[in-house]
Amino acid sequence: IVSTLTGVRATAEELASPEYWVRHVRESVRFHDAVAGLREQGVDVFLEIGPGGVLSGLGQLSAPEASFVPALRGDRPEPTALLTAIGRLHVDGVPVDLAALFDGSGARRVDLPTYAFQRERYWLDAPAAEESAGGTSPEEARFWEAVEEGDPADLARTLGVSTDDPLSAVLPRLSAWRRKQRDRLTADNWRYRVDWRALAAGPHRPAGAWLVVAAAGDERAEWVRASLRRNGADETHVLPVDPETVDWAERLTGLPPLSGVVSLLGLTDAGEAAAPVSLAGQATAPAGLASTVGLLRALGDVDAPLWCLTSGAVSTGADDAVTGPEQAMLWGLGRAAALEHPGRWGGLIDLPPVRDERTGDLLAVAVATPGEDQVALRGDTVLGRRLVPAPVGEVSEAGWSPHGTVLVTGGTGALGGHVARWLAAHGAEHIVLAARRGRTARGAEDLEAELVGLGARVTFATCDVADRDAVATMLASLPPLTAVFHTAGVERPTALADLDPDDLTEFADVLAAKADGARNLHELLADTPLEAFVLFSSIAGVWGSGGQAAYGAANAYLDALAEHRRAAGLPATAVAWGPWGGGGMVEDSGQAAHLKRLGLLTMAPGTALAG
Repeated sequence: IVSTLTGVRATAEELASPEYWVRHVRESVRFHDAVAGLREQGVDVFLEIGPGGVLSGLGQLSAPEASFVPALRGDRPEPTALLTAIGRLHVDGVPVDLAALFDGSGARRVDLPTYAFQRERYWLDAPAAEESAGGTSPEEARFWEAVEEGDPADLARTLGVSTDDPLSAVLPRLSAWRRKQRDRLTADNWRYRVDWRALAAGPHRPAGAWLVVAAAGDERAEWVRASLRRNGADETHVLPVDPETVDWAERLTGLPPLSGVVSLLGLTDAGEAAAPVSLAGQATAPAGLASTVGLLRALGDVDAPLWCLTSGAVSTGADDAVTGPEQAMLWGLGRAAALEHPGRWGGLIDLPPVRDERTGDLLAVAVATPGEDQVALRGDTVLGRRLVPAPVGEVSEAGWSPHGTVLVTGGTGALGGHVARWLAAHGAEHIVLAARRGRTARGAEDLEAELVGLGARVTFATCDVADRDAVATMLASLPPLTAVFHTAGVERPTALADLDPDDLTEFADVLAAKADGARNLHELLADTPLEAFVLFSSIAGVWGSGGQAAYGAANAYLDALAEHRRAAGLPATAVAWGPWGGGGMVEDSGQAAHLKRLGLLTMAPGTALAG
């Protein structure tokens, strides 16, 4: 026993002496000294025996590294407080006779489950804030080399000033240069690209009953059926349908329990005529894409994954051209389906032009192998789709500079306005802003004043770019274009489960604004020697976005169209943007806060365009 009268260990004689207890009442309490004395003797757990936890609180102030446990608390029932104290003592390593505690209760000792204590991290590792902030761009590295070497001529060239300019002239340029390099470095960290990696062939083979769905007359259905059967499927059934009139409820009745479904409906959308078109002012979705929506819904009660096939919808490398950009819409749709219906979705497989036995064997392995839901078959290889960082690194200052007449679709919208300002600031003499409402759009006059102030001439064109005739008329009225920026688009979030396959009007409207507009510009400007053909795509088409199947499909088409043009020797750049700040679909719809909770922050327009 350590005395709170003396602060040291008490003797038996002291504790039995009346004089000691008189002093204990009359003199100061040396509580801190007593706690410190016990700590010096190796005590690290203190149990307070009393009606509350006052002394435990005081003790924690005296010895923060020790554990203080009150046996009772004034704000809770005694049994609860006492059991809590026993638990705390047990956790702190104090031997506790738990058998005595539960004596007579019938409790018994059992092994703890191991699962709750298995630890596996799924979070992506990101560099620490100070580490990521400390990176420098190649331009910034060269700048500091010039400073360290004391080379005024090199420094002046970097900043675009004269060596004779006073400090008052140099500092603004230095400040602007610094902001530009910081924005470029930030944008560099945003850049990713799609890559294709060879996958090892696994031991999996199809088993059970499989259903092959295809447009009537498609001979490839028999090739798929034979491939599945040859590689282990017990039953294979081919279901030929008319994609435009099929009644899925009727056609899917009477089938055995299925292990998987392979759809060739996406192959129906091969060829330029399959892109979304406007009939009598109303957009219609491609037949293969629309029928896939119906099939996915109809399989709601079928416990089997749906695999969708395309051919030429993706490019796996420089020598692998996109020949069917229209089919890429199915890839955008499928990525949304994977998020909304993971149990019902199998994946996407892009086939080569040649349908031989080896390719069929690879197909059978791919649909039976879990874990890869976006693959391409090329030669003897199964390729898996990957998203990898793609920093620009060193950027030449002598890159493309806008000049002449530049067309911006969706030009009066938030994104179009940011692009127009960037074009005017970088040298475009004439900017054509195409939009459905033209000059009457909200903020159009203010935007025009800004662009004129930056030195550009502005023309407003009232045009729906999804209307081919309207686009042709607009282009005929304009001087020769040097570049096109297609930023137009609409967004109408709808879950796949809420779509009516018999009425996909809104779905088709979303497709038309992006895909039909891009296709019209691509075809009508095929003979125009453009320097730049820039398509504003979206991450919704790259990795999918729940509730945005149509938007994802439209943007996947834009990405594929850009690759198709480049393979044909035409200029094209598709930028799959994340959510923009400074106005636009995300801010106007109030989604910014929701995306932030998911870890997806909006991009500052100036920083985004700096990349």
